[in-house]
Amino acid sequence: MSLILSGIFSGILSVVLAALSKIGSRASVILAISLPIGALLPEVISKNLLPYLPHIIVGLITVAMIRVDLGRVVHHLSRPFSLCASLIILMVIMPLGMNWLAGFLALSLPLHMALVFMVCAPPLGSAPNLAYLLKLDAELVFNITIAGTLILPMLAPLMVSVTLGNSMSFDGWALFSRLFITVGASIFLAVLARKVFGHKRIKENGLALDGVSTMIMVLFVVAAMGGVSCILETNPIQVLYLLGIVLLANFGAQVFFSFLGMMIEKVYPGVSRRQSLSFGMVAGNRNLGLFAAAIPLANLEQILPFLALYQVPIYLTPMVGGLFYRYFLNRSSTPTVSG
Repeated sequence: MSLILSGIFSGILSVVLAALSKIGSRASVILAISLPIGALLPEVISKNLLPYLPHIIVGLITVAMIRVDLGRVVHHLSRPFSLCASLIILMVIMPLGMNWLAGFLALSLPLHMALVFMVCAPPLGSAPNLAYLLKLDAELVFNITIAGTLILPMLAPLMVSVTLGNSMSFDGWALFSRLFITVGASIFLAVLARKVFGHKRIKENGLALDGVSTMIMVLFVVAAMGGVSCILETNPIQVLYLLGIVLLANFGAQVFFSFLGMMIEKVYPGVSRRQSLSFGMVAGNRNLGLFAAAIPLANLEQILPFLALYQVPIYLTPMVGGLFYRYFLNRSSTPTVSG
């Protein structure tokens, strides 16, 4: 009987892994399709998912941590200068620059706030998953994401005060506590999973893990995009305008900092092409949702349309960014022929 049950379990597991691998191989298409579907689903579905957003975020970070090569993580941490420089550019220089640009363009206050919040935020919790999908340096992305997330409660209130004024209240301790629990739970679950499944099995089923992260990201987008259909019905022109700003902010940052990184490669040979492009990817894809726990409700309601539409470039990154990053990664590996 035990042999029969073991055989049935193995068969079911094989089918599940095959299905997840199939989803993982189609991740970029699935994530792109999930955007319009999430926007058009009844708002009640989104409202039912919202209480589970913290669990969804923990799931995303856990899946990323399961696959991270701890040896490469330690290697990156042994070079703290590059990590500190990355965080200063991402979470200090970019907010100051975005604040100046938004003021120069005389953008509305809600849009001004949303753009500043975006570049004050650390990289997405799912950024290491995106790095795996895009064949970038997931360990570097992981370190920047975790370090940026941990310093956010201390740094963000200062940057918000400098850029948007002292009128905004900001509960840094509440945000720090929430982040500490989220990251701590993710680390615990990832370590447990690595112990149970083992490094070899995890490495062999990378495509299936892509499928798991894709399914979790679809749940997130359905929760985040709820209510967009209502906005489309009342003011479609405003939505298109806002969508244009969101696309420009995200993809513009990815392209600009990717090219900046590739220029730095010429000066510092120790910087690889994967590292340069990884930095560009995290520059555009930020965890803006983390600010929902800290800013006043009135300000949150003002930036909610931006937050919802900000998911569009994030979920298009595997498809659109895949072409961009693959091109420059291939160029870096193409041997040159001397005359």
